[in-house]
Amino acid sequence: MFYRAAVQRERALRAERIEDVNAGFAGGRDVTAFIQSLRNTK
Repeated sequence: MFYRAAVQRERALRAERIEDVNAGFAGGRDVTAFIQSLRNTK
């Protein structure tokens, strides 16, 4: 049960990392705004 949850979490993290890298390569105003929103969350 815990193993399955750990694997699912790892897969979700990998998917998020792929999306982040893709957004970084795409660039543009949307990415800049997204990065600023991530940095400004407290």
